[in-house]
Amino acid sequence: MILGREDNTLTTEWFPKDADEFWINGNNTDPIEVNVKLMCGNRNTATLSRTFINDGNLKAKIDTSKPMVFITHGWVDNGNRVWIKELKDDYLKYFDTNVCVVDWGNLAIVGYMIAVKNTFDVGQYVAQFITYLSNQGIPLSKVTLVGHSLGAQISGHIGHNLGGQVGAIYGLDPAGPLFTMPFDVGTSKRLDKSDAKYVQTIVTSKCTTGVCAGDGHENFYPNGGWVPQVNCGIPLLSNAESPELISCSHSHSITLFRMALNPKNVFTGKACVDYFSYYALMCLFSSTTKMGVYSSRIGGNFHVKTSAFTPFT
Repeated sequence: MILGREDNTLTTEWFPKDADEFWINGNNTDPIEVNVKLMCGNRNTATLSRTFINDGNLKAKIDTSKPMVFITHGWVDNGNRVWIKELKDDYLKYFDTNVCVVDWGNLAIVGYMIAVKNTFDVGQYVAQFITYLSNQGIPLSKVTLVGHSLGAQISGHIGHNLGGQVGAIYGLDPAGPLFTMPFDVGTSKRLDKSDAKYVQTIVTSKCTTGVCAGDGHENFYPNGGWVPQVNCGIPLLSNAESPELISCSHSHSITLFRMALNPKNVFTGKACVDYFSYYALMCLFSSTTKMGVYSSRIGGNFHVKTSAFTPFT
């Protein structure tokens, strides 16, 4: 499962020398509804169908009596990836909900700087769509946003545009470059706890492709949040998402979140000041909670130890 480029992530692919030219050439002039596909469905639909604001066939695609889950991919990715299908299928297996995949692939298959710029437009458009759904009877409190990398930042933009009233956001290794690195752009422009009633982050590529620290109500750091994650260190001998250490670790947040949808797979997070203290058993009597959707939502920063093999518990 390769979600990003497999070269050095902090090279000119991220920060090109000719930045002005990069921004200009990256712009896509098509209307946002052309470049962003909202593919929606539920347990009663055979497939996901493209859905629009003011969709005349909405009730055939979305059951407005059920909650909503939005899944958003990251940079150089699209809505047809295997991990998207797996996450969508598992959500529908364990929850009676609607699922919409936010496919912004046309705006993500560009240089990183312009993709970052595009996240704001995508967030605004999806927020308008959710407002439309709210007017059809789905409360904002019943909306959950799940995003990986730049998709996590898009989820933050969506929540920000909706006044922080959506029910929950799960930020899977939120993208760090140009949001918190080399400097913090501020909470109004990146995912933070004000973007939803509940915000959880899972950090797996700390200070590389991912943020150095989560800024949710609860922030989970599997194996300290560092690269490489334990399943990535020996790719041929474990369940690695990619042979490249940073890409594998960045993607592992998705896998852990998906595994945690199954209530049998429990990833227990323990509150601790840092991973060294956690590993040294200095936080034995600290509070605990489950990583993922079954969290007791007590708030705080939690460290989690995972294994190298599926289901990684």
